[in-house]
Amino acid sequence: MSRINVETFDLTQLPSAEDDVFEFKSSGTPFDALKKKLSCAVSGFANSGGGYFIVGVDANGKADGGLSLNVGKQDLRDWADQVINQVEPVPRYDIKLIYDSIGQGAIQSDSAVLVVGIHESYAGPHMAPDNHYYIRAGAHTVKAKHFIVDAIWAKRHFSKPRLTHQFRLKPGKEEAIQLGILALTDSPAVDAKIVVSPLPQMIQHCESLFPLQISVIDRNNPFFFDVTTYFKAEERFGEDIYLEVEYCDLAGNFYAYKSKIEVTGSVPPISIGNDNPAKMVKALESINKALFQLATSRESAAKPSLILSKPLESVFIDIEKLIPELLAEIKNDLFEHPFARELILMPKGAAYNGDPNNLVLEYYFENHPWLRSKMRILENYALIYEITYNTTPRFVITEELAAYLISSQTK
Repeated sequence: MSRINVETFDLTQLPSAEDDVFEFKSSGTPFDALKKKLSCAVSGFANSGGGYFIVGVDANGKADGGLSLNVGKQDLRDWADQVINQVEPVPRYDIKLIYDSIGQGAIQSDSAVLVVGIHESYAGPHMAPDNHYYIRAGAHTVKAKHFIVDAIWAKRHFSKPRLTHQFRLKPGKEEAIQLGILALTDSPAVDAKIVVSPLPQMIQHCESLFPLQISVIDRNNPFFFDVTTYFKAEERFGEDIYLEVEYCDLAGNFYAYKSKIEVTGSVPPISIGNDNPAKMVKALESINKALFQLATSRESAAKPSLILSKPLESVFIDIEKLIPELLAEIKNDLFEHPFARELILMPKGAAYNGDPNNLVLEYYFENHPWLRSKMRILENYALIYEITYNTTPRFVITEELAAYLISSQTK
């Protein structure tokens, strides 16, 4: 609730009509009816972010005489206190009596305009004495439907300050690991006291600083501090370490968060820089060496050392009879790409990242039954030779086979 300050409030600050924050009641409203309207308004404003209930003004916010300073034998302020305290739970509120209209209408002698300011509440839903929950809907106070009441209950839960912890690499200096206290809800945790027991090796010399005193921890203001190094983190942090945080909410309610904390597995790998830890460097060098041994470059793939003899004309006649469909496809591909001399075998749907400077023909197992065996026939006739250097079968087409297939296209 921040639109007005009740202590310095006067009638010149009223809007010209009711809205979701201000509700007006005239001086002529009977006290019995006013009692019910006030209690419902307190419930409605407390459940809807706060607001102001003004009695003794007309629909335009002008004083129309004011209320008597006494309700029977009871003082007006006491009467209002009694009505408000029938709402469960009772929200925070302020009461002010205004005796001077400052030209905004007129207030009779022995009368006043009653101002009740209801603060935004984190302890809802608030129930009126008639056992109903109310909310503000525009310029009206109305009964809240069940799903709204449920939502207010949920807000009450999530409006409590909830804290947790997290480890991270220190920004800009990733060889250090920090322990952080973070807020899980929007409500701030105030007057936090942080205890780590026993203290990790790296901060044992700071024992006199504990418990750490932090004034506010919220979503925008987490609290982090160094606790160990990335190198030998587990050894230097220690085992059976406990974190305990005691804190309050804005209403002064007490909370405590306690958890056993372990640095192992809590932070990602570091980014290697000029001052990288020896353990990480050694591990990365070992991985790089293993990958180098597994991956043989295309240039270093084994090439056949034998000199292939020129095939006889009858060889082409034989293979045309044995594998006509495969030869026909290779023939068509060579006609479109006469400089292609490599081919690979792969299943449909597989991704192949080829060299844009080296055209490779692709043939699918699904299109040619026994494709690997058919390629063996071409190998046996010395018309292709294999140069596989990874998991994809790869072959080179000899110039004799290429010349035959290309020339047969033109016949």
